[in-house]
Amino acid sequence: MLSMTATSPAINYINDVSMFSPERDINVYLEHIWKSYFADIQPVNEVCIAYCYPWKTRLGVIRMTLDENTSFIGINSLLQVAQVPECVLITTIAHELVHYVHGFGSPRPRLYQHPHANSVVDKELEQRSLGEQLYLCNEWIDKEWYPFYDKQQKAGWVSWLSARYSARRGRRSR
Repeated sequence: MLSMTATSPAINYINDVSMFSPERDINVYLEHIWKSYFADIQPVNEVCIAYCYPWKTRLGVIRMTLDENTSFIGINSLLQVAQVPECVLITTIAHELVHYVHGFGSPRPRLYQHPHANSVVDKELEQRSLGEQLYLCNEWIDKEWYPFYDKQQKAGWVSWLSARYSARRGRRSR
C-alpha cells in the first residue's frame, strides 16, 4: 500500500556539492526506512511522500486526506540539498512514520493524546535503533539549520522553492 518507486541507487552518504541530490529520492528512503526499522508495522492505508514547502521551523508533516484513504508525508524541500546531512532526512522520515504508528495522520488508533508528549517520538526512534541518527540530526539542526536556511534564503532558493510549491497548490507566491 506504500506509494513508492525504486528508481534511485542504494542510499549512501551524500558528498555531492550540487544544489539538489538526485540520490535523495524520498520514495526510496521511505521504503528503506520502513523495511529496516518499521517492518513490524503494516500500512493500513496508502502512504505517499513528497518534498513540500521549505519551512523554516518544520522538517516534516504527516496528515490524512479528507477521505481518510491516504496518509501524506510532506518533507521540507530543503532536505534534498546536498549540504544537509543524510541523517536529517532519515530521521525526519522516521519521525513522521512514528506519528503514523502512533495514530497521527493515519487511521491507526491513537496511542497518545498529544503527538510529542513525554518525548514519545524520540523514545520510539531509539527503540527502533535510530538513536544515533536522531542524535546526529539534532546536533546538526541545533548548530547548522538556521544559518543554512538563512543562506538558502539569501541565495534565492527558498523563494524559488516557495513559489514552486505554492504554484502546485494553485496559489500565487507573493
